[in-house]
Amino acid sequence: MRPYSILNALPPEAFLKSEDFATEYDEKFPELSEKNYQEGLKYSTEYGRIIIRTNSTWAAEGGGIDPVTGAIHMGAYSYEGIGYHGHTAALLRGFLDGPAPIDVERRQDDGSVTTTRIKEASK
Repeated sequence: MRPYSILNALPPEAFLKSEDFATEYDEKFPELSEKNYQEGLKYSTEYGRIIIRTNSTWAAEGGGIDPVTGAIHMGAYSYEGIGYHGHTAALLRGFLDGPAPIDVERRQDDGSVTTTRIKEASK
């Protein structure tokens, strides 16, 4: 687990290597990593894009459809920081393996926020 100050300073492309975001909890409970990987794939499949925010938390936006009710959800948002919370490396791996594009936001020195697409949509 790295502190948010380090995670938030990483360049967007760092999120292309999910293994670099493993925490000490990932090894203790490997079954949770598989669960989170499947969850990452699910979000990537059901939503239009994945976003890693300036604070390294993640969101899924655009057109998620509940497979049970058929209801359309506009987004799923999480307080989990990629690389800070356990098993988020596996979640990120699911995002990367899934079809949705991935955008990473970063705050600049002047306070503005830039967005970098690190993964294009796939079919």
